[in-house]
Amino acid sequence: MLLRVEAKAGHQDTRSTNRRLVLQALFRSNGRSRADLARMTGLAPATVSALVADLLDEGLAEELGRGPAKVGKPSQLLGLNARSRNIICVDLSDSSVLRAAVIDLAGEIIHRVEHPFGGVTGEEALAMTEEVIAEAISAAPARLLGIGIGTPGVVTPDGTVVEASNFRWLGLDVATRLNDQFGHEVRISNDANAAALAEYSYGSISHNLMVVKIGSGVGSGIVLNGQQYHGESFAAGEIGHIAVEDDGPRCPCGNRGCLETFVSAPRLNAAIAAGEDPHEVVAAAGRRLGLALAGAVSVLDVHDIVVSGYEVPLPDELCNAALASLRARTLPGLGRAVNLRPSNLGADLVLLGVSVLVLSQELGVA
Repeated sequence: MLLRVEAKAGHQDTRSTNRRLVLQALFRSNGRSRADLARMTGLAPATVSALVADLLDEGLAEELGRGPAKVGKPSQLLGLNARSRNIICVDLSDSSVLRAAVIDLAGEIIHRVEHPFGGVTGEEALAMTEEVIAEAISAAPARLLGIGIGTPGVVTPDGTVVEASNFRWLGLDVATRLNDQFGHEVRISNDANAAALAEYSYGSISHNLMVVKIGSGVGSGIVLNGQQYHGESFAAGEIGHIAVEDDGPRCPCGNRGCLETFVSAPRLNAAIAAGEDPHEVVAAAGRRLGLALAGAVSVLDVHDIVVSGYEVPLPDELCNAALASLRARTLPGLGRAVNLRPSNLGADLVLLGVSVLVLSQELGVA
């Protein structure tokens, strides 16, 4: 999926692509004149004026007043009307709490919905998801652009959950069911992929990044050259099941020594609660995380790695230990180029990520 439109369109579907160019410019840089938009997009001024007129009619753009005069009459400044549409966003990645939110086009959370979610599986988990969506829709003050959902597991681009073992979902076409029920486009993403979308749009300046999401398990989302990378079977980024110890603990997947048996948030917090030294626990987890990431960095040449997990203790220490471990296992020049840091987006990372997914799919911006 291309996240940012950055070149003028060819003949095919020109108007649609040019519209996305103008929307992207407004999304990224508020308070621009029509002449500014023409320069930013490379489009003819007449084309920009026609597209802006359409966006104003639809309520997606708004006039912000006139800018300072340089020569002649001051230009009318334009911006994205973030309040014109709402996105319903759902985060299924927390094993104990089901989170939903109403989010506007600028990524501002307008309303939150939270329900206890521990141990719910199968049809009951899907029914609870429907309940929080309905509750969020009832609180939305503006027209809906779409619904976005982030869930653990393997998810296809059409919204089928190939496998989500924590919910016991297998080959479940969640998007079609929810679309039929609510009458809005439903976009579904793996939760770590959603986290990567959020970082790409709101936290990183890089076109190549990897986001490691640590919760009840460990996964990662990958963006390469401005495109999200899913892999042949839509399972790219499943670093939680890289074996980092041959004789390690048995993982629920059936193998031994998987990364998530050492680095998951419940594992770290349980060890600390049992009296182990927090700094030693985190340092050991960081060493193993760096071991798993070293291979990914060597293959992908990604320099920007973000670790997300609001339940993870001592996140700065974890990242420092992981970076040292990674650098000890990669080419010196490659390892030195890596920036590995905790996310600044907090517990809302998945919610923001699926809002970006809906924005990208429905408006072509992110």
